[in-house]
Amino acid sequence: MQKKDQTFTKFCEFSGEYVSNEFKNFYASKGIRRELIETNNPQQNGVLERKNKIIMGVAWVMLHDQGLPLHLWNEACNTAIYVQNRSPQWILEMSTPEEYFSSKKPNVAHFRIFGSSVYFHVNKDARKNIEPIVELGIFVGHTDKPHNYRVYFPSHGMTVVRRYMKFNEEKAIRCSLERYLQLHGEDELLAPK
Repeated sequence: MQKKDQTFTKFCEFSGEYVSNEFKNFYASKGIRRELIETNNPQQNGVLERKNKIIMGVAWVMLHDQGLPLHLWNEACNTAIYVQNRSPQWILEMSTPEEYFSSKKPNVAHFRIFGSSVYFHVNKDARKNIEPIVELGIFVGHTDKPHNYRVYFPSHGMTVVRRYMKFNEEKAIRCSLERYLQLHGEDELLAPK
């Protein structure tokens, strides 16, 4: 397999028989150690359970930090995973999972603050004369193509992919700092630990 999108095709070749000899041979040929667990017993898969708990915790913090609605939890989880896959990991000797998989160092210059306000220009063709020329949205994620972003438009209640927009990350930073001060007080922020 050269790319992630070939994984599903490779697994489908085995007709869903994850315990077949073909699947065992495939694992062995790729140097993958397989560990079977009991069905309906997630406690046996501790690493996966911890990873899921971390992702859900990060998503919860991202949503609450910016005061966003909870129905955006899937966007927050996807963003947390996207950032984690492009962040150095100790277990990978400080390389990123993306780099480990593709052998290319990921570009993170397009990273933005989750929950930032974004301003999107509405073309003349997409609006009537009296409608606003700028639409306000909230940044909720990245796509696989750099500089394409997932934007939630509260006025429409939908998330779309947009490319050209202006970010107001200062507002997101202020919101985060205000929430921190509400929880911990100004003295704790200034006092050395």
